[in-house]
Amino acid sequence: MQNQYPNNKLLKEMISLMVRIPDTPGSLIELIKPISNNGGNIFAVLHHHDKKTDDMIPVSVSFELPEGLHEASLRNIKKELQEKRIQIDNIILGAERQQIMVILSGHVFDTDVVDTIDRLASKGIKVSELHAIFTEMNEISNVRLKLNISETITKKKVFEELNDICKEKNLILLRS
Repeated sequence: MQNQYPNNKLLKEMISLMVRIPDTPGSLIELIKPISNNGGNIFAVLHHHDKKTDDMIPVSVSFELPEGLHEASLRNIKKELQEKRIQIDNIILGAERQQIMVILSGHVFDTDVVDTIDRLASKGIKVSELHAIFTEMNEISNVRLKLNISETITKKKVFEELNDICKEKNLILLRS
């Protein structure tokens, strides 16, 4: 299949889109489709189900668009979302994506590293890389994580979540 987005270089800046979607099955997919269909590279989706009002759920999506297609793609995304009756609350252009490197030391795999990644993702913290040297299950592991966060999430919140996970799982957090 031919790439419909030639020279698919991504901009360094991000776009943060805040919307409200109906609390019905498939609504999140309907939100993501226009972004994907217009060349968007999604970095984070925060689904705030706990803040639902009038059967509408706030959702934030952070994504990048291919260079040269930025304006047209964003215009198409907004049009498609409006046609799907997805309420756009805010669009932040040029939102910076921050990266944080941390090392978790301890029984990282034995305490369910997938659970750790899922818990971070539920807070809008994307683990984009995981580096580890596998040891015996009863030995201590050191796992380096590269975390991507948008400007809507503070580093303080990231480290609060990491500290909670480490305390619960008896891990040591080393931060850069």
